[in-house]
Amino acid sequence: MPKDLRGFIDLLEEKGLLIRVKKAVNRRFELAALIVKAQKIGKAILFENVSDSSIPVVSNVVGSRRMLALALDTDEEQLLEEYVKRSSNFIEAKIVDQGAVQEVVKVGEDATAEMLPIVTHSELDAGPYITAGIAVAKDPETGYRNASFNRMQLKGGQRLGIRMMPPQHLGIIHSKAESRGRNLEVAVVIGNHPAEMLAGSTTLPYNVDHFALAGALRREPLRLVRCKTIDLEVPADAEIVLEGEVLANVREEEGPYGDFMQFYVPPARNHVFKLKAITHRRNPIYQTILAGTVEDTTLLALSRESLVYKAVKETGSEVKAVSLTTNLFNCVISIKKKFEGEPKNVAMTAFGAYYWLKYCVVVDEDVDVYNLSDVWWAIATRSKPDTGLFTIPQARGFPRDPHNLHQTKVGIDATAPLYAKEEYRRRRIPNVESIKLEDYM
Repeated sequence: MPKDLRGFIDLLEEKGLLIRVKKAVNRRFELAALIVKAQKIGKAILFENVSDSSIPVVSNVVGSRRMLALALDTDEEQLLEEYVKRSSNFIEAKIVDQGAVQEVVKVGEDATAEMLPIVTHSELDAGPYITAGIAVAKDPETGYRNASFNRMQLKGGQRLGIRMMPPQHLGIIHSKAESRGRNLEVAVVIGNHPAEMLAGSTTLPYNVDHFALAGALRREPLRLVRCKTIDLEVPADAEIVLEGEVLANVREEEGPYGDFMQFYVPPARNHVFKLKAITHRRNPIYQTILAGTVEDTTLLALSRESLVYKAVKETGSEVKAVSLTTNLFNCVISIKKKFEGEPKNVAMTAFGAYYWLKYCVVVDEDVDVYNLSDVWWAIATRSKPDTGLFTIPQARGFPRDPHNLHQTKVGIDATAPLYAKEEYRRRRIPNVESIKLEDYM
């Protein structure tokens, strides 16, 4: 397994999964448009010549399950089971004296966020946004270390807007510091290995260290270094770290911003981050994530799939696969069905395990849950709409829902009836997986 982001970029290039863009690219919209193009062909993209910056920008490094499997040194088919297995055995991080992320240190007026090639993604975004930064902070009472993704709007110089609020753990931690009249020390880590990206995107119980999950995914302790100006530890092999404080009792307008649902979050008064120092590698790589696209969803889906997978498996159902990768509100689960009515039980369990779920489709084991055409084929040919579709009105759903769109759930049984299993047996062409068309041309 590569130990850092740049090692993983090299691996992606070795596997033919990286595009290098040498032509000059504007980081206002043009760069984001090219990320979309790269995603359509399933590749990461590295911009080597970004306007108004000497720092290259990378994106879509986990834009598919194949890429994520490569990052964790496992097979794509085993990715979910491997994540479940590793995440049950946390490995505590270790602190080291030196790390590449501190090869260059800029403090005070020498540190300005405008030195970074921060990208403006969408047409109506309020400005450039940091989207791949993992915010690290400690609970002022317990010392619990939290790591999470939080969007940050560049406001100028040493000032950035940051979106954070309870019940998100970073919001809880800041509330505790603010109640004491104190600013909250925060380090923002940019340019991370996918193990840290997965850890930062996972919702863990309060007081459970995200970096211990990163170690579990790496199968070895994550190396941390102490920050230069604040009392925090950060991944030693990251690319860039912003050290600073989220100010107490200060809110400023932030937004609009095109978020993961691909709508604009309207302007609101959010927290303010004051930069104190920047540390980075000698030749750093800046990382950005386009919200709501395949990289964002692939990254967020895996830990949530594991919640559903474990919950359904504990009921005794034989789960084959789980997918949330088209949208985090939708889930497809394949099972080896044992009795009629089991798909409804499976869907109900999934809704309970992950409350953001809005639609849950249960299919037979011969359906590819990662292929929407295959899923729709099962719905069209195996579901019985009058009995196979059920709704749960006014159940807890996605919390940011001013128009009450997400508080009803729909389950769909798209499995074949057991009594007529042979009639619904799928046709099969022998050797179709192994045969290569180019051998006949």
